[in-house]
Amino acid sequence: MIFASDLDRTLIYSRKLIEDKDKRIVLVERYEGKELSFMRIDVIEKLIKINGKILFVPVTTRTIDQYKRIFIMEEKIKPTYAVVSNGGNIIINGKVDMEWRNLIEEKLTMVESHNIVKEKFLESFFNIQWIKKLILRDNLFYSVHFEDKADVNLRQLEEFKKWGKEKGWNISLQSKKLYLVPEPVNKWDAVSYIKKKEGKNKVIAAGDSYLDYPILINSNHSICPSHGELKELFDFKKIDRRNIIMTSKMGIEASEEILEIVEKLA
Repeated sequence: MIFASDLDRTLIYSRKLIEDKDKRIVLVERYEGKELSFMRIDVIEKLIKINGKILFVPVTTRTIDQYKRIFIMEEKIKPTYAVVSNGGNIIINGKVDMEWRNLIEEKLTMVESHNIVKEKFLESFFNIQWIKKLILRDNLFYSVHFEDKADVNLRQLEEFKKWGKEKGWNISLQSKKLYLVPEPVNKWDAVSYIKKKEGKNKVIAAGDSYLDYPILINSNHSICPSHGELKELFDFKKIDRRNIIMTSKMGIEASEEILEIVEKLA
């Protein structure tokens, strides 16, 4: 069995999403001297236990370098595999799986090029002053950074989403970031590759965003924190919830509930 879980806002959280009085958190990510992300102590202990029983696979939209900043993974949890770059890269024992990356490169030839998508994206808005940064990540997908969601023209974004879908690209709006991701770069295909490679027959999945949706709808058991993008999409009937379990708790408390469910299923 595999436990494939998203990281940010599922298992790990930034300071702004944690109450100051919470004494059960520990630092798990530091960058350029700044303390960036935290986890509950109980969550770390449960993950170590789960990883000793079944195959724990972190699954994240973070780039290779961004994932490696989460020092708790290498130092304590020590997963054999990690799916990064939203499924565009797989790390095995600290090294990039080039067989998988070559497969991804082949698939990318069948969708619109990232240069054309970038050009169309910038043309799709009357005003692009809200865009602070537009970055091509690991030569696979774009992250668009902005200050306030209210500045994004949602009608124009919906039109771009329709165009993107026709060209083989998905768009996900998360907090202060917008992701433009080609369909071959998805989390489930990468998890499925590991599942086959390891001869596993079941997958438990957890995640909070639209980019996690492919692993949630394809896994045997799926858990979604009751916050974030997916919760909103379920509420507005924009996507099918299917058999996805929603946590009763929100924020960092949801991470403990997720692992309690996994322990019962594993």
